[in-house]
Amino acid sequence: MFSFFAALRFDRNVAIFAFNCFAAAMLALFVGFSIGLPRPYWAMSTALIVSHPLSGAVRSKAIYRLFGTLLGAAVAIFLVPPLVDSPVLLSLAVSMWIGACLFVSLLDRTPRSYLMMLAGYTAAIIAFPSVNSPGNIFDIAVARCEEISIGIVCATVVHSLIFPRPVGATLLARLDDWLSQADQWALDVLKGRSAAETARERRQLAAAETEIHLLSTHLPFDTSHLRETTNVVRALHSRTLLLIPIIDGLNDRLGALRTDAHPLAPHVSRLIVEVAAWIEGGASLGAAYRLRARLKSLAAATARNADWPTLLSSSLLTRLDDLVATLSDGHALLEHTRSGKPLPPALTDLLARVEKRPMHRDVGLSARSAFAAFLAVWLTCGLWIVSGWKDGGTAAIVAAMVSSFYASLDDPSPTIVTFGITTLVVLPIAAVYEFFVLPHINDFPMLALSLLPILLMIGVLWANPRTQAPGLAAIIGFCNGLALQETLTPDFAEFMNVNLAQFVGVFITVWVIRALRSVSVENSARRLLRHNWRDLAHHAQASIAYEPTALAARLLDRLALLTPKLAAVSAQGELSGIDVLHDLRIGMNLVALQNASPNFDTPTHMLTQRALGGVGDHYSALSTADRLIEAPPALLAEIDTALHAIAQLPASTAKLTGLSAMVGLRSNLFPKAAAYRPADSPTSDGRTP
Repeated sequence: MFSFFAALRFDRNVAIFAFNCFAAAMLALFVGFSIGLPRPYWAMSTALIVSHPLSGAVRSKAIYRLFGTLLGAAVAIFLVPPLVDSPVLLSLAVSMWIGACLFVSLLDRTPRSYLMMLAGYTAAIIAFPSVNSPGNIFDIAVARCEEISIGIVCATVVHSLIFPRPVGATLLARLDDWLSQADQWALDVLKGRSAAETARERRQLAAAETEIHLLSTHLPFDTSHLRETTNVVRALHSRTLLLIPIIDGLNDRLGALRTDAHPLAPHVSRLIVEVAAWIEGGASLGAAYRLRARLKSLAAATARNADWPTLLSSSLLTRLDDLVATLSDGHALLEHTRSGKPLPPALTDLLARVEKRPMHRDVGLSARSAFAAFLAVWLTCGLWIVSGWKDGGTAAIVAAMVSSFYASLDDPSPTIVTFGITTLVVLPIAAVYEFFVLPHINDFPMLALSLLPILLMIGVLWANPRTQAPGLAAIIGFCNGLALQETLTPDFAEFMNVNLAQFVGVFITVWVIRALRSVSVENSARRLLRHNWRDLAHHAQASIAYEPTALAARLLDRLALLTPKLAAVSAQGELSGIDVLHDLRIGMNLVALQNASPNFDTPTHMLTQRALGGVGDHYSALSTADRLIEAPPALLAEIDTALHAIAQLPASTAKLTGLSAMVGLRSNLFPKAAAYRPADSPTSDGRTP
């Protein structure tokens, strides 16, 4: 309870948002009353649900909600007339539609997913109340679309005109803060802070990546100048995606070299100091070119010797070059978004190649969630049909809504229980309004004034992501419980019957989800890790090289999902000490090797592909094992063989990239192995030199 109230931050932005929610709801209710809509409270609840602290997000939600409503209404009109005389078939068809829409929605983890989710339960909202008067299905659907549209327009107008908060300004501030934190993390690594000391920084940066991506999806609907530079923001985001594995890989190399066995060479130490000074000086693009030339030259010279400390140093210098390149690009792109400063040709070319970021998809879990929603709605409809309960349709509608709202959670049942409890808390408040306050109100201004306190409180709940679940329950419970219409006819029996139906819908949904859909935190973490391992196996054994940004995006998205789950796992659990960035480092090295390998001579290319195949086999086995397994010793021999062959190649960019990536694979897959010794490495024909 204390944590719930602690989550209620009440600052200027929250106060403005809460007032805007109230103003949008009252405007929608007023318009609904003025034009004689049958259920004006639908317009009021829509205005509240569409509301978002960022004005651009309101517009995107509004568009998706409008199209979702139209699609759901069309399906209801299509299904009800031919199936109304077969209640079982109608309920089956609507339930299947809800499950199918939820499945598609869960595969798209952007705000766009709202469209299909809404299309699912909107069909239930329109179809189920129409079964007693199927001839009016078209009128009910049209009224629903009108009320939704009014709520959407009112929310959009109010949040766009009254102290709007553009997405662009918030996104730019987040990107600026993210890049500053990345600078600090890089400096901490270069100056010798331990991995344990920087663990919190890297987890926060990884989690912030997904938040930045979701913010950027609202950018096309924004009114800020950043809307015109969406590609620049995407390019900047692609640079930030790569910074996390680059800095983490740099930390890995420095950790290996800063030991008694492999001390840093003086010339390498001097360059580390120069890179740190360059970051502290603002990471300018002009100075980056000169610094990178020195790093490349020294890395090429260092790679001529093939002992392990020298290979680590060469790999470190290559990672430093990647860091300088990526950081300088990021700062240049950020400056361009701020001031419009012209970009160099290399970054202009990058804008033309930038692609949308792929995100994690879990088809299996999405299918289970969809089936649970289907079954919850169908069982509730079955109770409605068997009992002949007049308001059983309301229970089915609530089951459709709550099973859709929280389907993306590991275990939706506790949140749905919170939804039900909040509805129970709101019910007496709605009853007080219904039977004691509203009968004494004769005009709209007094109605608005009486609703001000409760709607402001709902707005405060709705403003904070941590309290949005009870906030949504309060919106639905209060607005539907009150059911404001032009003529007030208080009926206590009807009031209790309708609201009892909400609890029945919640109860059946919780029961179904606990039986079919709930996933423990540890099992959810294992699913994400297995997805990672399957991705790594696929990239290791692929016949073509993939774009590193795409893999980094998917792995970082999973990392953001994994971090809180692993933090919640018991300290005695098998997953408790797992390094969440380990897979990301492996993945970036695999992609780098796949890109460099075609430039090697044929024997070296074959040895590299053999080592990559061994890595793929290891991760394929790991993805199907019931416990964590270590990489086999035979793989170490294959990596050392390929490493020896790459080290003998003439100097080139491909050689430096391949050496750095192979060193990274060896140190990450076999952190406790003895140092690589070229004298022990077999030649390409399998003989020991």
